[in-house]
Amino acid sequence: MSSRLRNHLVRFAALTFICAAAARGADAASADTVRVITYNVQFLPGIAAAANKRMNPEYRATHIAEQMSEFDIVALQETFDERWRNLIIEELRRHWDGELNVVVSPDAEGRMTNGGCLILTRLPIVESNSVIYEHFSTPKEYGLGADGFAAKGVIHARIARSAEDADAENTIDVFVTHMEARSTAERELQYPELGAFIKKVSDPDRPMLLLGDLNTRGNPEYRKDPASRYARLMKPLAESRASGSITDVWPELRGDEVGGTNEQESSSIGNRIDYIILSNPDEAATLLTPRSIEVKLYQDPEVVALSDHNAVAAQFDWPAHRAD
Repeated sequence: MSSRLRNHLVRFAALTFICAAAARGADAASADTVRVITYNVQFLPGIAAAANKRMNPEYRATHIAEQMSEFDIVALQETFDERWRNLIIEELRRHWDGELNVVVSPDAEGRMTNGGCLILTRLPIVESNSVIYEHFSTPKEYGLGADGFAAKGVIHARIARSAEDADAENTIDVFVTHMEARSTAERELQYPELGAFIKKVSDPDRPMLLLGDLNTRGNPEYRKDPASRYARLMKPLAESRASGSITDVWPELRGDEVGGTNEQESSSIGNRIDYIILSNPDEAATLLTPRSIEVKLYQDPEVVALSDHNAVAAQFDWPAHRAD
């Protein structure tokens, strides 16, 4: 073998080793992060489907599942129609090669539909809970637009990074809700209900995420007003995790950017009513650290946009904890 060929082979072997090491590093880095998204997808049930702002529900459900497949934890709201809810679940299961775990809002007697919330994840769920709000707008007061037709509430999943890592140091509590849309008075009564449920079922030694459509304006002018509904929302959330912090991730990372979620033309207009909220314990072996957050418009030439809301997506560092 010539010395020139030998040198080429040595360099090739070295390059292969470096690339393999880089790949292993990338895999290790991805294992220490978690990508989450919340999205109100507007699949109204039965005759109410005529009020869906975006048409072609089969197309939308299929493409929503495709977009959601990029994430590790998916929180959806307004999956009221069982047909399209199941299509999203099965399509996402296909994208994730069968690795899907789900929590669905419960039904309630006397309601037209369940609460419409879903938690979908490729990670193990080791515990789940739910509650239906006691306060809601009624058909008597608000007619066909009343929230009371649906059993809105909160769903919860305790999610582990893997089947082998299901201890407190390697799990997080995830809550998803869709709060009252019509009556501001009833919505304000739901704030302490939400806080009480989080306090009841979350573990103060674990990080916690709250995702969903809170129907409460989080634009800068409301966040800075101590008398605003935003302030009245955040108070019971802070009380629910008295031994830890409560962080509204959008302003934490994006400051006074609007982050609007109810206009599909741009996130720089409209109202920020869809949230990702983080709570870390004061002392814990592992914490969630927010690294990025963005509004996703999901515009589409076939249906203008995949929903009448924008989605909010974030990435967190989630370092594994190993016992010494």
